[in-house]
Amino acid sequence: MKKILLILLILVFITMGTSSAELFSDLDRAVTEYNAYYEELPSPLKVLLGNERILANITMNDGSELDVYLVTENGRVDEFEKVGQVEDYQPTVIITADEDTVTSLINTTDPLSVYEAASENGTITVDPVGLVSTAKFLVYDNVLEPGWNILNGLY
Repeated sequence: MKKILLILLILVFITMGTSSAELFSDLDRAVTEYNAYYEELPSPLKVLLGNERILANITMNDGSELDVYLVTENGRVDEFEKVGQVEDYQPTVIITADEDTVTSLINTTDPLSVYEAASENGTITVDPVGLVSTAKFLVYDNVLEPGWNILNGLY
């Protein structure tokens, strides 16, 4: 009986790590693909994502957490890594999401729609940190995004 419990416990820990490792690998591929096309981003998004230190906390379906850190420069992701101690980082933006939302964002052909739906239902949040990031996000939310939506509707 003890052997069976021990084997089950080991299997639980192995599968917990695998899920997180698989999602990190998927994110790494998504970052590589993003970097290949980042110059095609609309200007308002380049301004918003231009030079940030992003800490993303992802709640996995098994209850564990995956923390990743990205550094963008002029809209391109220059650094991407799995985080051990979140206290060691000074982000300008904190993203919180669940595994299903992140997976949907990775796999969709329409990430903006997936993001908007996830934002509305609370499965993803984007919180700027500090005065400069907060101001930049406020300008985007209140000026650039509505203007961009109006222009998209005209074409």
